[in-house]
Amino acid sequence: MITPVLIEYTCDSQDNINSEHLLKRHLYAALQFYSMISKKIALFGISTAFLFLLTVGFHSSYAAPITLDLHKAKNPGPGFGSEKVGTVTIDSTGNKVTISSTVTAQPKQDKVFEGWLVDAGGSNYKLSLGQYEKGHLQFSENMVNPYTYSQFIFTEEPQNDKDPNAADTYAGTDLPPPFGQ
Repeated sequence: MITPVLIEYTCDSQDNINSEHLLKRHLYAALQFYSMISKKIALFGISTAFLFLLTVGFHSSYAAPITLDLHKAKNPGPGFGSEKVGTVTIDSTGNKVTISSTVTAQPKQDKVFEGWLVDAGGSNYKLSLGQYEKGHLQFSENMVNPYTYSQFIFTEEPQNDKDPNAADTYAGTDLPPPFGQ
């Protein structure tokens, strides 16, 4: 905050009266200038905060719930064919992710289906979302960056599987933006 300072100046002669008047005008102009600068700084701060809030709001609304068809994996892969075997719904608001998936396919005897998020094209890391129960998978977590993942897949795993790695992809889908960042 700028504090105005009162400067007392006295003149002894008529010639100095014009100088005194000129000095007061310069002081007044300087105070006006500093006042204008502080208002501009405050306006810049408010504008920056507003743009930040718009960006956060846009990001949250941009990741509205999506429902995608799951297609059987191409054999040989990579990619997915045209045979639909289920759906997946992903609701991501900020860091909170809720995934619900239903499949019509049945795993072979002594096998189970397991859902995964995949960072395809990046680290290729696969995050297990758990086992399907009677054709349905439900997953809900707070994640640091859910938008890293670019695919949702499910695999056919041995029942009571001890191996933490994913088996070959049974089916899946590519995730649209903002996923895959």
